[in-house]
Amino acid sequence: MQEVDGKKMQLKPIAAITVLLLVVASLSVAGCSVASDSKASTDYPTSGRSKLIEGAVEQMRSQSSSSDDYNSKTQAFTVNWISNTQAKTHKEVLETDTFRVRVTEYTFTHFPSTNDATTYYTSHAHYGYGSGSFSQWPFDYYKLTGKAPTVHNGNSDTFGVNGIGQYDALVVEQTYNEK
Repeated sequence: MQEVDGKKMQLKPIAAITVLLLVVASLSVAGCSVASDSKASTDYPTSGRSKLIEGAVEQMRSQSSSSDDYNSKTQAFTVNWISNTQAKTHKEVLETDTFRVRVTEYTFTHFPSTNDATTYYTSHAHYGYGSGSFSQWPFDYYKLTGKAPTVHNGNSDTFGVNGIGQYDALVVEQTYNEK
């Protein structure tokens, strides 16, 4: 018990719970999250942008800014939303020792189902100079979603710089050029 002005006061358990609930509610209204380990939804959006693509793009953006080394510097990273289920990124990296600019573009398409994505992938996975492994994934699907994909495909040209990849209902196409 606590004394205030010579009177004994007791905080009732219901009052303590009410105060705690008000604090949580005010944090929620302010935009704060109580749980911080949320994963991107893989659900096809019925309205608004694909959370899967948004998460992949943000993961790429943060990796892009943190992966610069003493021989390279990211000059530009832009995102163009084509629709709520398709976005294109454009990244320019300056090689400071040779002054070449590497330009990589990724087109992300979130399909309604894995079967739809596989159909698209199969019809677009052809490269004229042979095929290599599409190993330059621009993001980590497991970190992004918290689960391993049930379907994982990849194909690229002989040099591995242009390609197409699939993680379940998400297809990623990569093109690479130098300026």
